[in-house]
Amino acid sequence: MTKCPLLNKATHSRKLRNKINIREIKMTQTPVCLITTGGTIGSSIDSESVSVSQGEKQLREYIESFCTNAGWQLDITSAFNKNSEDLTPSDWLVLLQQVEQAVCSGHENIVITHGTDTMAYSAYALALCCARLPARIVLTGSCYTLDHPRSDVAPNLIGAFKTATEKQLPNGIYVSFCNSLGEVLVINALDIKPMNFDEQGFDGVYQQREGTFNNPQANFETDRQPRVSHQLKANFDQDNINRALLEKAPSRVFQLPCYPGMNASPLCSGIPADSFVIVTLYHSGTGPSLADNNSLIDAIEKRPDLTFILTPLPSKYVEKPYASSVALINAGALLTRDLQPHQLYTLLILGLSCSMTKQEIIGLLDNFQM
Repeated sequence: MTKCPLLNKATHSRKLRNKINIREIKMTQTPVCLITTGGTIGSSIDSESVSVSQGEKQLREYIESFCTNAGWQLDITSAFNKNSEDLTPSDWLVLLQQVEQAVCSGHENIVITHGTDTMAYSAYALALCCARLPARIVLTGSCYTLDHPRSDVAPNLIGAFKTATEKQLPNGIYVSFCNSLGEVLVINALDIKPMNFDEQGFDGVYQQREGTFNNPQANFETDRQPRVSHQLKANFDQDNINRALLEKAPSRVFQLPCYPGMNASPLCSGIPADSFVIVTLYHSGTGPSLADNNSLIDAIEKRPDLTFILTPLPSKYVEKPYASSVALINAGALLTRDLQPHQLYTLLILGLSCSMTKQEIIGLLDNFQM
């Protein structure tokens, strides 16, 4: 049982993992702080499932031996031990505090092991709150457990440690993950795109990457492709995050996926007033626009007390919105370009937890509205 089965192209990657020799990897004496959070990388296979309950000790022992053999200096700590699908925004705050504590202790190179299901959310929260910290912070995980015969734990850890100590990278928040071809992609957390279904690795929006290790043992190669500027210029001070408000914020932010025959009004009928509704559009930035009873337009017009935000429109490929998107805007919704649903959700949750008004939060989206 796996959450993220390998693609058919994975044969090369499996061979690569079998050839990895930790002692042959270029060593560094730069200290690294490792923060564990659970996830598949911190899980083990029991008789019925993949379980996080027994895996943390096994992972810790493996990493300590791994770093001793590779010559890496290591400080290791645990933020929590959970399946990433069970994380809540309150866990982001715990992780933020752990990162800040590590930086205050003098660490400039930090690796975070995390589950793949919600890594993009945590990475984006860190990017919005920790971008100014004088540290290189790298998240990684695995699709297979440490005790799985196809385990990808070793190459992902090697890639993450090398990314955290890579001098060509400025301070910031990154995701480092080995894909099905054996490449270690390094992606800015502001660009991160979650995995889909049978994908093995993460990538960036429009395939934007900071660079690549062609394999975990290779040197870093900077990505020199032209970049599309679509990063949100928002920074939250974690000292302003109110834990009580953070715990309540998810009750004011909802997500609706678009699908054929969408019956939106009944879905929205139970949403409390003054809430945000994120509508996940189709890949071309469109959603159903027929003005039928209970349609999406009907829901938007009947609930002016809700803030409907449509996302994302890919501006690199869609220069002007489709007529269907314009119809939804005219009904009262906001259409944002390039902001993925997980980014918008994280932004809204953090804004509410910092006591920002709805108008102030929407103001952060000014440069992204169509």
